[in-house]
Amino acid sequence: MPCMFWLARTFNNPLYAEDEHTQIRKHSAAPEHIVWYIPITQEKPPARKLDYYFRGPVEVATFRSAWDNPDALFVGIKAGYNQVNHGHLDLGNFELDALGVRWARDLGSDNYNMPGYWDSKEGGQRWSYYRLNSFSHNVPLLNGENQNALAKSSFIKIQTETSQPYVLVDLTDAYKKSAKKVTRGIAMVEGRQAVLVQDEFDLDKTCDVTWGMTTDAKIQIKEKGAAELTIRDKKLIAKALSPAGAEFAVESAEQKPPEKTNEGVSRLVLRLPQVKGSVQVAILLSPVWPDGTVNTVRLKALAEW
Repeated sequence: MPCMFWLARTFNNPLYAEDEHTQIRKHSAAPEHIVWYIPITQEKPPARKLDYYFRGPVEVATFRSAWDNPDALFVGIKAGYNQVNHGHLDLGNFELDALGVRWARDLGSDNYNMPGYWDSKEGGQRWSYYRLNSFSHNVPLLNGENQNALAKSSFIKIQTETSQPYVLVDLTDAYKKSAKKVTRGIAMVEGRQAVLVQDEFDLDKTCDVTWGMTTDAKIQIKEKGAAELTIRDKKLIAKALSPAGAEFAVESAEQKPPEKTNEGVSRLVLRLPQVKGSVQVAILLSPVWPDGTVNTVRLKALAEW
């Protein structure tokens, strides 16, 4: 990306140019690299922050355990609005990397030429396509329905540059058909060794609640509300900390043409049938590090984060 040289010059940040020089050594240069060229500096670059909060109509927060370790833990989450250009019904969606692989993923776009692909109104044909609707994303489902296509969301609290960074997202507008309030919290816990995804619902009517995460991993369901995810020789443990007794299940994310088929992709899901009132779903995602893994954390209500 030649613009990295331009950004380095404009914002006087050699980190941008340093990384682009690394990419050029691996790949190739473009004419724009010459136009905006910045030589490699011998100066020590400033320390890179582990956490970033990107403001704007579509807010994004990212947390990581390290920059220069390819096995580092990374999680990112978004807010915003479902009518954003090229948007999906995925407010509160998160992605997670650790041990050099991606565990929680977004499937991306589908074929732009499919019928009704840009029919984005509430109930529009766009939302019948799996990759674009809520069913393929790492977001809650209420009564097995999509998020409101006109919904907006925002971060209501964020803490960075601590041993336990976190963000809270108000998702109420996305689920107003079934809930009075919905809040998602995502935190790095235990010294940035694991990620806690905690959802709280104030349901004004009885409904089914589903927690879901899309992954390329092979999933083995364990006892006592746990699942083991495996990609190559790497492993991650998902554990349901709340509610007590909840169990995971596995479903396929594969679809039939003309949609992209998502071959080999699965969904780790947790279902709570016919619940009402205050409901908390807390899932701990723990990479299996060489020196062990995080098995549990002390839960607090999101209002106490």
